Amino acid sequence: MSSPIRPFATYRNRTELIDNVADLWWTVNDVSKEIIFELHAKTTGWIALGIAAVDGVTENADMAIGWIDAHGRLHFEDRYAVGFTLPVKDSTTQDWFGLQGREENSWTAIQFKRALNTTDSMDVPIESGMNILLFAYGLIDPNPDITYHENRRIMRELPLWKP
Repeated sequence: MSSPIRPFATYRNRTELIDNVADLWWTVNDVSKEIIFELHAKTTGWIALGIAAVDGVTENADMAIGWIDAHGRLHFEDRYAVGFTLPVKDSTTQDWFGLQGREENSWTAIQFKRALNTTDSMDVPIESGMNILLFAYGLIDPNPDITYHENRRIMRELPLWKP
């Protein structure tokens, strides 16, 4: 793991999404059927994690996007990608919840959670076994909206939980 920021909590799982750029930790609570993520990225701009319905496709992807403003406040949004365009704000219910965040040493760290299955039509259920994760980041905070990530993105398939 490359982040110089200590995680907010202890997690069951972790992976380095991009060497020296992005780290992800997560734990599933089997009782509440929620997953808690912590995402660190080497940027002082926005960071995003998403769940895709189909490998290689950002269409119909459920996205969480967050950033820390100049006053140290966490901003966090539930969004939905309809394709290779700016993800729109989820117009049904807000199901991703930012818990805490901070910036240190040119890195951003955000802890957030979501139900495994929200039953929201603009969300993708987090299934047992392999899930398709999307990660992207921007170099600046939204003003007023997020900037295009250009090549600062990846797609990874990971086993997030087993019942």
